[in-house]
Amino acid sequence: MLSLPLDADFYESDIIRSYRAANGILHNPKNDRRTTKGVFHVADEGLPVADDKKIAPKVIFARLLQRAFQPPSSLNRLPFTENQEARAETMVSLLMRPIVCPGVPNFTAEKRMEIRFFVPGSMVANLDFVESIFGNAGDPYLPENDAGLDALSWSGHTGFVILAPHLTQLTKMELGLPHASRATERQKRDGMCWVNPDERYNDGGAFKITARDERGVIVTVIADNYFGYCKKEIKTQISYAANLMGLAEEEHAGGAYVFPRYDLGESFVMSSQIADKGQTFAENSRLFSDLMDLRAGGYGVDRRFSSIVYLPENVAIELHGQTITWEKNRQTQTLKLLPDTFYILPSGYKISMLKPAQGSRWRLCGEAAEGTLCHKPCTVSGGGKSEISKPISDAMIDGSIFVADMKKISTSSKKSSIANTPIFSKARRPRSKSGKFSAPNERWVRSLNC
Repeated sequence: MLSLPLDADFYESDIIRSYRAANGILHNPKNDRRTTKGVFHVADEGLPVADDKKIAPKVIFARLLQRAFQPPSSLNRLPFTENQEARAETMVSLLMRPIVCPGVPNFTAEKRMEIRFFVPGSMVANLDFVESIFGNAGDPYLPENDAGLDALSWSGHTGFVILAPHLTQLTKMELGLPHASRATERQKRDGMCWVNPDERYNDGGAFKITARDERGVIVTVIADNYFGYCKKEIKTQISYAANLMGLAEEEHAGGAYVFPRYDLGESFVMSSQIADKGQTFAENSRLFSDLMDLRAGGYGVDRRFSSIVYLPENVAIELHGQTITWEKNRQTQTLKLLPDTFYILPSGYKISMLKPAQGSRWRLCGEAAEGTLCHKPCTVSGGGKSEISKPISDAMIDGSIFVADMKKISTSSKKSSIANTPIFSKARRPRSKSGKFSAPNERWVRSLNC
């Protein structure tokens, strides 16, 4: 509400354009940066500084922080009052309590850090953005929102972020950086010195400068309004807190446990479709008697979840009649096959009824008991850390697909991957030399499990 004028659907400044849309507000910052080269500066105080970061003297950080709270009036102008006679000029802040360690019942309590975010009034859209991701912890002056009074769930770490794009106009000389003749080799390498008096700090480009220590206090000044830097700085501070606290992995670690699933069609017999690993229902019922209620006929039902049914190893499942049959003591036992129910074989193989998409037919689905852990370790920027954790449901296509020339595809697939063949678009029927369409060679192929 604050990022647009009260009586208008558009706002523009030197650094952002905002539009009211049918489903919310669209913000277009002036800068859309995709590089971090030369961006990260760290104050020469507290913990050691990595070699790939630029080291700034502590006094320079202090002067940048002081000037960050002195933005020009044009930056402090609140968009909400843009078209009013008396325009408000102010800074805006947001308190956040992002999770550092998720709570695990009977193991560890949830731990959150505190982060206070300040922006000039014209950049209130940046607060709207980070609030939509990390939430709003409320009025920081109320006791119930004071992390210092929350001894059980506060991680003990405090973060502070302030946006100040006007800092890119400051010169190295007025900040107090030394002349190149008096600079150290590291200062020369990092550009923390000047030759000409009018040289700007960081050559006039966007940057962020951080000061932090082992207590868990971290203060960051960002000389830009790029939304991505705002989000990434909060994530950086969460990772910093996790590393200091211990017993928690930073956000860039994690992964997914993947279980292969198979389309079994309309019938299933264990011996013909999956390998028999020697497990028996009799053995499992003895080892896991505390998990299942044994039923007459030789099967079990999970004590906690009635939708989980444990079956013997000699079952045959038919979708057409919705029946599950097996032999016990030379007598045929029968169970009704139901949707939303999971049937577990002694090997752990799981079978269920599945209707993949609207208009498709029901089929049996099998899921392997042994999965693969796809671990997502820390890696370089652009290494695909975030991709492994995202659902791929929006990238899956299920239904009928049209293939123009099946023979051509089967021939070309021997030479190259079939994935390179455009089978998802309807190709034109080939013309003969006379210009007329040749006889159709078209087939419909129903995808079973995209």
